[in-house]
Order: sequence, then C-alpha cells, then structure tokens
Amino acid sequence: MAFSFDKVMGVKGRSNEAMLLEWLKSRKDTLIGAHEVQLTAVEYIRTMFQKPVTPDTISRLWRKMREDFRTDKENSILYRSGLKYEEQLTNRGKQKYYKVTDAN
Repeated sequence: MAFSFDKVMGVKGRSNEAMLLEWLKSRKDTLIGAHEVQLTAVEYIRTMFQKPVTPDTISRLWRKMREDFRTDKENSILYRSGLKYEEQLTNRGKQKYYKVTDAN
C-alpha cells in the first residue's frame, strides 16, 4: 500500500501559498480589505480545498507576499503568478485595502 501525501501537503499537494493565489485571482480588480484575507480567503480555502487553515496563517502569508513584491518584484510569487497589488486609499476607516490586478 502506497503512502498518500494528500493529507500532509493538502489537497493534491497544493500549498497554502498556491491556494491563497487562487483566491487572489478570483478577487482580481476588486478591493480586498485586510479583514477579508482573514475571513473570506480562509473560508474559500476550507470550502474549495477542504483544508483547514487558520486566519493568522493566511494573513502572515499575504503579508509576506506583499513584502516580497515590494522588495524584489520580479522574483516575487505574486509577479511570477501574473499578479501585482496596489494599496488603495479609502474613506472606510483605518483598515488597509488592496487591489490585485494582472501584472502585465
């Protein structure tokens, strides 16, 4: 009997990073609030991939993706996935909002 890595690596070996990127692609060209990453992205991953993830894990991953994009754009996972992000100013309070678009 062969060992299945599905439970170790998530559904079909997808990483949290890959699943978050899929969620970001599904939200292209819309405003994404910081709270949505912790709520909506987590629910998306749980529903679409049946993988339990914590809001803090996804939030840290999103923060790392943004930091990598700022410091080394061409080598960042966002850019290599064909995406870029911009911070958006809104009058919705202190929360930060982002807009993810195609990199090209």
